[in-house]
Amino acid sequence: MYPVVVSDLDGTLLNDQHELAPRTKEVIRRLSSQGIRFVFATGRHYIDVEEMRAQLDIDMYTITSNGARAHNPQGEMIVSHDLNPEFIQPLIALGRKYSETVFLSVYSEDKWYVEQHHEDLLKFHKDTGFSYTMQDLDTIPVEKIIKVFFIAKEHDELFELEQDIHEAFGDSVNMAFSLDTCLEIMAPAVSKGAALEEVMKLKGLKPKDAVAFGDGMNDVEMLQVVGKGLVMGNATERLKAKLPDHEVIGECSDDAVAQYLESQYVN
Repeated sequence: MYPVVVSDLDGTLLNDQHELAPRTKEVIRRLSSQGIRFVFATGRHYIDVEEMRAQLDIDMYTITSNGARAHNPQGEMIVSHDLNPEFIQPLIALGRKYSETVFLSVYSEDKWYVEQHHEDLLKFHKDTGFSYTMQDLDTIPVEKIIKVFFIAKEHDELFELEQDIHEAFGDSVNMAFSLDTCLEIMAPAVSKGAALEEVMKLKGLKPKDAVAFGDGMNDVEMLQVVGKGLVMGNATERLKAKLPDHEVIGECSDDAVAQYLESQYVN
C-alpha cells in the first residue's frame, strides 16, 4: 500500500460535470482517516482548488498550475515558479496571431485574466465559483504570472502556435497539453512531477512512495516518477501512447479513481 495518493482533477478524479462525486468524497475521507495522504495535482489555479479541498475538510497538499505552485495543508505556499515577466506580452502577441480559433487566458498569483468571454470554460468551475476577470491583456501586470494558456476547439488549431512558441522561447518555457485542446505555458522545468518531488521531500518521502492517476500530457512526468502511475480510460490517446506500459483503469464518468482506491486501499 502506498502512503500517498496523488490525483489529477479534470478528466480523472472529477466526474463529467467537473465535480467531486459523493462516492469520491467518501473514499478520500476514509483514506485520510486511515492515515493515507491525498494530494491534488492539477492545472487549475490554487484559489479554485482550495475551494474544492474545503469540500473534503481534510489536511492535504495541493499542486496547482501544473506544478508552478504547491501549498501545504495550512495553505502556505511551498513551491513557486513564475514565467519570466519579459515573456508575457510576447506570448500574448503570439496567441493573438491565431485569435480567430484560439482563446487566450492568463493566471497570475490571484487572478485569472481573459479579454473575451468563454461561457463553456466556466462550466469547469461551476462547483467552486472560480471565475475570470475581463481585461485587456496588454494592460495586465506581468509580474507573478503563473501560466499563459491557449484553448481551441481542435488540437490541430494549436499545432502552429506550439511551433511558434518553441521557436521563440526554446527551453526558456515549458509547454504541456492539459487537454488536446488546451496548450499551457509555464516556467522552465515546471511539471507536476517536479513539484511532487519537492512535496514528498518535505514529508520525508520519495515519489516512489506514491500512487498517481492522470489523463493528460501534463500528467506524464508525475505518472513516471511515482511508484505506480495509473492512466484513465478516457485519457488522451497521446498519453496512452507515451506510457504504453502503464495500467489503464476506468473512466472519470464512472468514478474510476474512487473504485480503484476502494478496492485496493479502503479498509
